[in-house]
Amino acid sequence: MHRNIIYIIVISMLFISSCSSPLAIVKKDVPAKPPPKEKPAVIEKDYAAPAEEDGAFHIVGHNETLRQICEVYGLDFAKVVRINGIPSPYLVKAGDTVFLPPQALLSETELAQRGSGSSKLCAQTTDSRSQLAAAIRGKRDSTVPQLGFPVANGTLTSPFGYRWGKFHTGLDIASPVGKPVIACADGKVIFTGSRKRFRRYGNTVLIDHGKGVYTYYAHLNQILVKKNQKVRPGQKIATVGTSGRSTGPHLHLEVRVGHKLYNPLAYFVPTALSGTRLAKRFTDSPMGPVRARWAIPDLLTARR
Repeated sequence: MHRNIIYIIVISMLFISSCSSPLAIVKKDVPAKPPPKEKPAVIEKDYAAPAEEDGAFHIVGHNETLRQICEVYGLDFAKVVRINGIPSPYLVKAGDTVFLPPQALLSETELAQRGSGSSKLCAQTTDSRSQLAAAIRGKRDSTVPQLGFPVANGTLTSPFGYRWGKFHTGLDIASPVGKPVIACADGKVIFTGSRKRFRRYGNTVLIDHGKGVYTYYAHLNQILVKKNQKVRPGQKIATVGTSGRSTGPHLHLEVRVGHKLYNPLAYFVPTALSGTRLAKRFTDSPMGPVRARWAIPDLLTARR
């Protein structure tokens, strides 16, 4: 009995001692570990965004001056000089590239006051050769053949050059869905379809005309030719559509020489434009060329 009482007292003392120590039965609250930071979602780059339209690099031609370039593109000379960091006396030489910044675009009021060549053309209901001749501007590359107009009786809606404050690298020709699109010249089809990186163009056809010359047809509805097929001028290759990033049924046409983009209107003869109309806000087209932001191999090797 005495031994049991002593045993109970010893056990009680041990219990009290443990409760007063750092190793007590009731543990101190340990600050919870902060939850692991969530990794930001990997957002796939939206290649549909019209990156090439934020501005452009004009490739200076022979005897071109910086003031002439600014006048043709409707840009403020002082802003172009400042943004490009060109020192006085503001000289440029053939082969130089001049960035054409959207921040330097002149307003319509300023263009009218300066008598710029980028004044708006009025709407046409019939072929007006004088107005079309005014719109046919642009440097020509001798390797590019004379081109046939790709959409009969189409309406020129957006020129090569600035459009809504962004640079447009081709010529837009509006026409109803299903209207035939024809090859502009002899050549070989080297690409048809679409690519993830170039989804803004929708269904496209790329024709190689030799000597580094290409024509590119975009926003198509139906493609009627195959890769490696030879085509002749006037041959039906596709139909007008609205695929890709499009505000309405039209053909987007680009003319390339190597890594340079040229104004397609520079290669059409007035007779080829017979029956073509100009939209109210179609502007005189600038000279070109500008540097392309993607090369032909980029399209050919891009994943679907």
